[in-house]
Amino acid sequence: MANPETTPTGAIITRRRFLAAGTVAGFGAFLAACGTGGTGASQAPSSGATEAPATQPPGATSAPSAGVGATPSAEVNWANWTYYMDYDEQTKKYPSLDAFTAEYGTKVNYSEVIDDNNSFFGTIKPALEANQDTGWDIVTLTDWMAARLIRLGWTEELDFANMPDFVANLQPNYKGLAWDPDMKHHAPWQSGMTGLGYDKDVTGELASLDALFTADPKWNGKVDYLSEMRDAVGLTMLKLGLDPTVPTREGGDAAAAEMQKAVDSGIVRAFKGNAYAEDLKSGDAVLAMAWSGDMVQALIDKPTLQFTIADQGGMIWTDNMMIPKGAQHKGTAELLMNYYYRPEVAALVTAYVNYLTPVKGTDAILLKNDPEIAKNPLIFPPADVRARLYAFGALSEEDETYFNEAFAKVSGV
Repeated sequence: MANPETTPTGAIITRRRFLAAGTVAGFGAFLAACGTGGTGASQAPSSGATEAPATQPPGATSAPSAGVGATPSAEVNWANWTYYMDYDEQTKKYPSLDAFTAEYGTKVNYSEVIDDNNSFFGTIKPALEANQDTGWDIVTLTDWMAARLIRLGWTEELDFANMPDFVANLQPNYKGLAWDPDMKHHAPWQSGMTGLGYDKDVTGELASLDALFTADPKWNGKVDYLSEMRDAVGLTMLKLGLDPTVPTREGGDAAAAEMQKAVDSGIVRAFKGNAYAEDLKSGDAVLAMAWSGDMVQALIDKPTLQFTIADQGGMIWTDNMMIPKGAQHKGTAELLMNYYYRPEVAALVTAYVNYLTPVKGTDAILLKNDPEIAKNPLIFPPADVRARLYAFGALSEEDETYFNEAFAKVSGV
């Protein structure tokens, strides 16, 4: 991640922000490639302009929200993914977490221990099955795994009395999901887009998912597919004209067959997680299924790279905060989750992690304090792009196994 430097005015400057003015100009091609003729997507989170909230500016210490009734505990334990929180390389601390501790007196034991949904689930499953505390008060898992925990009854119901900022500031497009329609068990943390990442100096401008499946001497053997099943299968379904918001076994089989053809044809180099970004930067890959947040950073390191939501659309996913069943510090966990729904706090995180925020008012704060980030379409995508983002639909336990097995045969992961 970027190394922050503090200016005399106290503003945080990252490598991303320093170079943002140069990279935003390069996003014009991204916008042009997105077009305006998309079909409406299912429940794509919105990050459009919102009214400016009545909050203090970034860095200010604000009083606890009115109406919050929980008594803060001495500590709270949070499991999250790597590079997913504002971080000061000089002090080796997380500024927003330190501010929470200063306000509430609670030590946040923040651990970057999640690198895969399934593997982390395996670490907490035995305790949950035994009705025991997992040791975590907050876990941050992707939509489909969040839905699984909720379906199994392994999450606590949120007390909205402790979460007034969450209730007030959650973007409306995040509401009404089939697996938690009343938002009683999860609070979105960050979202990301999945689309095309490529070196435009090698491939030329690309606007279609067909490129990922087409033999071409410019990229044969230099194409990375994602090892995340829902992203790889979802993009392939879109390429085939299928709807990933309503996944069927027939659609999954068709997607697996399409990917297998590309593998057999020598188009695909590998199926990878975040490491695809390093392949793009090194030139080992020149085209990939890519995540928007990774590409913000990769664009800085290699300006010839580009991220595009293709003509057929792209995928959107969300990582969500949840409280595991039996957590010892439930009330404090709710206070902490609520704290990150203050727009001024969410703005600190967004400016660092560069993913899509679910918090209303964040864009208004950044437009005033960090306009380069606020105007970055990979962080605040325009409406026509959001309209062509698709969330992979929920799967039953049986269908989940079916899709995973089919994908494993193709990907080897």
